Amino acid sequence: MIPVCHLDDLPEGESVRLSTEPPIAVFRTEGALYAIDDTCTHQDASLSEGWLEGCFVECPLHTALFDLRTGQPACPP
Repeated sequence: MIPVCHLDDLPEGESVRLSTEPPIAVFRTEGALYAIDDTCTHQDASLSEGWLEGCFVECPLHTALFDLRTGQPACPP
């Protein structure tokens, strides 16, 4: 287990990036926590800096969507 932060320090709709290898993004949305690989599969972009909408995060560079429940791309860039 890797401590990330106190739950109160991660508001609903926000994310935090862990500088692990590989980097991990932790999101708090819809009352749940999700952890996925922080790097976009298309190019080296941090998903923790993307736009969160429900259980999907949009890559800040390519507009590709990733499902936080599976970590898989939901659509190509």
